[in-house]
Amino acid sequence: MTQTASEPLGPQLTVSVPGVDAVQDAVEPAQAFAAAAGLAGPLAAGPLAPELEPHLALAAAGVEEAIEEEDVLAEVWRTSSRLESMQWELDTAQESLRQAVRKASAAGVADGELCTAANLTPEELSTVLMAAAVVSPVALEL
Repeated sequence: MTQTASEPLGPQLTVSVPGVDAVQDAVEPAQAFAAAAGLAGPLAAGPLAPELEPHLALAAAGVEEAIEEEDVLAEVWRTSSRLESMQWELDTAQESLRQAVRKASAAGVADGELCTAANLTPEELSTVLMAAAVVSPVALEL
């Protein structure tokens, strides 16, 4: 049976209902599938090739171990990367401190105040200030 609906402002719509033969053709494959599914239950209860079962278990364990190893290794990479980033930040902060100490020393701030403010010993302060004196004006022009 076929019906057609139309509206002046919209497209025409045609609906067909399948005949009895078409319904029967659809039911037969469905019944065959249900019968096959009934057989699948007993087959799924045990291995088809029992001699392969230990090898499959070993392979599965190897895959799980490899995944765990990758996760652990990924953690090492992340941690190493974070440490390198923090070391770079520390190096940058130390250089900024050296420059600030040199600038303050050049402005006339007393060594004792610089040591306290920069959290440096007098020897460390001397090293920072001497390193600035070693840099020659020629090197600065390059």
